[in-house]
Amino acid sequence: MIVQRFAKWAGEATTRERAEAATMLAEALVHGGAEGSDRETILASLTLLLEDPAVAVRLAMAKALSGGRHVPRTLLFALAADVDRVATEIAGRSLHLSCADLVDVAAIGSPAARRAIAERPVVPLPVSAVIAEVGEADAALALCRNDGAAIAGRSFHDLAGRFGDDAAIREALLQRGDLPPEVRHKLMLKVRDVLAGSALVTSLFGQKRAGAMAFAAAERGTNVLAETLPSGQTPDFGEYLRSSGAVTPSLMLRVVVAGNIELFTTLLASLSGRTERRVAAIVSGGPSSALRALVLGCGLPEGLATLFGEAVSLWRQIARGDTTIRPAAVPALLLARASAGASHGGHGGQVMPEALTLLRQLAGEAQRDAAREAARAAA
Repeated sequence: MIVQRFAKWAGEATTRERAEAATMLAEALVHGGAEGSDRETILASLTLLLEDPAVAVRLAMAKALSGGRHVPRTLLFALAADVDRVATEIAGRSLHLSCADLVDVAAIGSPAARRAIAERPVVPLPVSAVIAEVGEADAALALCRNDGAAIAGRSFHDLAGRFGDDAAIREALLQRGDLPPEVRHKLMLKVRDVLAGSALVTSLFGQKRAGAMAFAAAERGTNVLAETLPSGQTPDFGEYLRSSGAVTPSLMLRVVVAGNIELFTTLLASLSGRTERRVAAIVSGGPSSALRALVLGCGLPEGLATLFGEAVSLWRQIARGDTTIRPAAVPALLLARASAGASHGGHGGQVMPEALTLLRQLAGEAQRDAAREAARAAA
């Protein structure tokens, strides 16, 4: 009888009056401790207001219910499926929605509801997975920018695969400290392609040089990324590089010249099929002939085997403290030796012109890095 009288009143009341009633009923449900028949009456009245034609009424109910922890899921799900203004209030703020509830809303809700979920202070892994798999760009961007969102490796791959061409999402992903190195590398390659195809860059440098600059920047980034990895992640990253076709002679040369011996060892092991322990023994202390045979067995040119051997020898001396050579001077020293060998017709003469060009580039990079470091130290 009470509900019927309420329905009659609602049919004659103004929108403002119905919105105020929705707020009072919802707050009574959440905070009033209503029990028994009183609670049933309140629920029936709120259920009736779910069909109210005015969005303001349903929004008032959603705002009052979103802060409650003991709200029937039927009410919450009905409001979460409402128009965007109402749905986002529940999807983004409701304290009563469980992880499973949020998964359901993210899967079947509106784009606005998914974005609201992605912006919640805490987003559990399963919820992030749904948004990464089916969410729109707005929701994906909000998720990537949310430090409270827990995102699994598979979800990062989904986000990068679906939105890697979106500059804002790509940047947000790259800013995350929990981004897997393989995904970070894939996004770096996306940036490389964007740079190589940039109308501004190609107009300034020409298409061929722009492509070469982008390629070199990506390989330098690959080496820098590898240097930041915890030791235990290097083998998996090296195998990823090999399987994705990212291992090139120029990358190998850059890695060993920079002194990233761990990645160099991993790549040689991956290319040769030998165990990493065996390759590490050869690189760290084996005879130069063993290293040369290992490199040639990977199908790499003989000239590179010579450069690799000299670079490894230099880094061994630096590691033992047997030389005063600074690490930053290694590229220039290798360039000088390779150039001298080429001019005198020694085994350095077999070094490819491309390798000499890369050594010049690496020497220049090392000089600029050293100058920047000195400037920072003096500041």
